[in-house]
Amino acid sequence: MSKNKQSENTQSFEAQAAQSIKEEAEKIANATQAPGQTKSETKLITQGIAKGIEAYKKQEKAKARERSKNEKKKKQENATDAQTTTSMQNKAVLGKLARLIKYLSNFMAFLSLSHFSVIFLSKSILKDSIQWVPIIAISLGILYLLASFFFLKISKSLRDRAG
Repeated sequence: MSKNKQSENTQSFEAQAAQSIKEEAEKIANATQAPGQTKSETKLITQGIAKGIEAYKKQEKAKARERSKNEKKKKQENATDAQTTTSMQNKAVLGKLARLIKYLSNFMAFLSLSHFSVIFLSKSILKDSIQWVPIIAISLGILYLLASFFFLKISKSLRDRAG
């Protein structure tokens, strides 16, 4: 039942549009009517004008559809460009972050080496009261070395993501 109403509404809308075109064509034909022109000639002119108006409206609809398609394409291209730009910016940020973490890893490795070097200090420098310093230094050196490897792994993962 609702389909019937919709089809009736569509038909009535199309009928109204056709009637409007016909009335407009009649106005134009009557306005440009030559003296001595018969009603049948005016009727033929009216039909020609109506066909012209219909053809014009069809062309305009086609142009509007084409413009709409072009606008949609441009929007999609702009969205793709924006995604590409964002992706490139993300890759650049990831690359910088990877470099910073690599520098941190290098610093941690340097710290671990400096702590391991305490082993080579002579006992006369350390004195008898602080014999536990090499044990703490080696423990910290191992900790820094592990952190250095961890940061290298993170750095490599970020560089792989950045491409």
